[in-house]
Amino acid sequence: MGFLSRLLSFERSMGPVLIQLLYYIGLIWIVWVCVLRIIAGFGLFGESVGDALWQIVSAPFLALFAALLLRLLAEAARAVFRIDTSLHDIVTGRAAPPPTSSPPCSAQQELEPVRATLM
Repeated sequence: MGFLSRLLSFERSMGPVLIQLLYYIGLIWIVWVCVLRIIAGFGLFGESVGDALWQIVSAPFLALFAALLLRLLAEAARAVFRIDTSLHDIVTGRAAPPPTSSPPCSAQQELEPVRATLM
C-alpha cells in the first residue's frame, strides 16, 4: 500500500523522479535510432556510397547532439522543480535561515592572533 499511497498523495513531488525516468527512456530511444540509422546506412551501399557513408558517419553525431539537448531540457525541468521546492520551503518556514556574517575586519585585526602566537 506504500507505493499506492505515495502515488495518490501530493505531499512529495514526483516530478524529479519522472524527469529522470523520462531522461533514461529518451537516451535509450536515441541510441536505438542511432543504431537503426547506421544499419540503414549499410543497406544503402548498393545504391549510393556517398549517402551510405554520410548516414553512417552522421548518425553518432546526431545522437550526441540529441543526447545533449535532452540533458539540457531535463536539467531545465529539474531546476523548475527545485525552485518550486525552495519556494515551498520559504513559504512554510522550513528553509534554513540565511547565514549571519560578521562585520569585515581589517588586515591588522586578522594578523593579531598570528603575531601573538609567534611572539
